[in-house]
Amino acid sequence: MRKGLIALALLAGTAASGAPRVPPVAPKLTATPGNDPPISYTVRKGDNLYNLALHYMHQLSDYRVVQTLNHVRDPYRIPIGTNILIPRPLLRSDPLQAKVIAFRGVTTIDGQAAVLGAAVGEGGRIQTGQNAFLSIGLTDGSTITLPSQTSVRVERLRRFRLTNEMERLFRVDDGRTQTEVTPRTNGRDRFEMRTPISVAAVRGTDFRVAVLDGGKAATAEVLGGHVGLAGGGAETVLDPGLGARVTPDGTTGPVKLLPPPDIADPARIQSEPELAFGVAPLDKAVRYRFQIAKDAGFLDIAEETIADRPQAALPSVPNGDYFVRVTGIDANEIEGLPRVTGFERHLNAIRATVEPLGGHRYLFKWQDLGEGAHQYRFVIARADTPDSPVVDEPALTDKSFVATDLPPGDYVWHVQTSGVSNSKSYSNWSTLQTLTVAGEAKPAKKRAKPPAS
Repeated sequence: MRKGLIALALLAGTAASGAPRVPPVAPKLTATPGNDPPISYTVRKGDNLYNLALHYMHQLSDYRVVQTLNHVRDPYRIPIGTNILIPRPLLRSDPLQAKVIAFRGVTTIDGQAAVLGAAVGEGGRIQTGQNAFLSIGLTDGSTITLPSQTSVRVERLRRFRLTNEMERLFRVDDGRTQTEVTPRTNGRDRFEMRTPISVAAVRGTDFRVAVLDGGKAATAEVLGGHVGLAGGGAETVLDPGLGARVTPDGTTGPVKLLPPPDIADPARIQSEPELAFGVAPLDKAVRYRFQIAKDAGFLDIAEETIADRPQAALPSVPNGDYFVRVTGIDANEIEGLPRVTGFERHLNAIRATVEPLGGHRYLFKWQDLGEGAHQYRFVIARADTPDSPVVDEPALTDKSFVATDLPPGDYVWHVQTSGVSNSKSYSNWSTLQTLTVAGEAKPAKKRAKPPAS
């Protein structure tokens, strides 16, 4: 293999549980469409090169190319069962359909703003801007998700009439993709994700490919299926749960993907303006990717961020049910296995302040950030006895409360907001705050002991 060419061959399916694994053999791949392998066809009863050209090739004279390539003496007489090779450019094909199934932010197809249901055909260029996402669906059920700042061109999207096999080739010039390819039983369909230095050929698997360092490196991570990996003068096989980084000079890996991070308090309702998530730190993780989506398959991504710490804040999203997906990323930029969990988003935050009115009178006021009607509960207690409120006022409808004659001393106080949405009750407390009332604090009176019985 010439230096600078890296081939990633992703093959179908995982081995059955308990069955001995036979390592898949990486097919011979090329990084240029001009060197596409020919299609193999098995001759059936009634076939000859002339009628194959008549019905399935662009020109009748194309049979001569096939005759020469396969060393066929008589183009009208070919034994049944003979395998012949036919160059792909000679064969007639029908276009396959791909459509935009989800997007957000600035996304374009051939320079035009993306819309749901928009068709994507051969030659189409898909681009996503900053904090933008787009997913396309193919007629066979396969899906491709493009996170932010990704550029992909559709090189081939067709079905050959002769063999009924599909050819779906995409080129990733920048960014990354996650692809789920629907398994097919014919074993002949072609699905490739190409980068400036690699080719990922798949049949029914779940995998990720990323272009790094301006096209000088690429990573592959396998979530399902097997990967035959050739690059930098080495060849290996990646099983599910393994990944590698490849450059023209060599391969790092295979390495075991980092385990799924454990999300802290996943059932907590996200009520604050920003979404906040934390995970247990992973050994060997240098960064973490956090993604929010409306669907568990993450085709409709709402937000994404990469954090250097095992916690992240993401922008607000409308109320509703969502999923969060978190992965760890190691020093080689190989992304680990995902943790996906559902959560509820219901904005119900409250912000409170206090102003002195003079004469030991204080105005406590607040603003809630949720929707609909709310009631409030105001609670203030001495700092040394926080569980024994000095004032506890529930069922307030105004967004303020005046406390009078507070004795000197240190206090803690907060406000609770409560409301009902879709027949479900929600409540949330403001941040616990402190207040010092000037003056000399009077010591608490000791209770008199009850008389002895």
